[in-house]
Amino acid sequence: MDGLLRLCDEDIVVANAPEVPGGSGEQRGHDAVREAFAFWPEQWDDFRIEILRVVADPGDHVVVTTRQQGRGKQSGVEVDAEFTFAFAVREGKIAEWRIFLREDQALEAIGLRV
Repeated sequence: MDGLLRLCDEDIVVANAPEVPGGSGEQRGHDAVREAFAFWPEQWDDFRIEILRVVADPGDHVVVTTRQQGRGKQSGVEVDAEFTFAFAVREGKIAEWRIFLREDQALEAIGLRV
């Protein structure tokens, strides 16, 4: 976690789309990053993330589409879902981390269409 936080601006914005489960809107700072990384693994057994696609624009954005899989700790239900992250990088640090359910939403949010 310390290595990750060194890549993030101290005032990073972490924002979930309203339809993202467990999302708490917009938060700022390193505590928001810690919370975002802690939430999902705490809910699942055998939690895994696979990177499916990375799109970088010529400016300061990177969009990463992932597949997240796991089994609910309480329900035992197997889940396999895609989530997409849009990162804004400024002065060599991640300044924004936005979470979306669909890749097209993330690409549109940063002004790209693929």
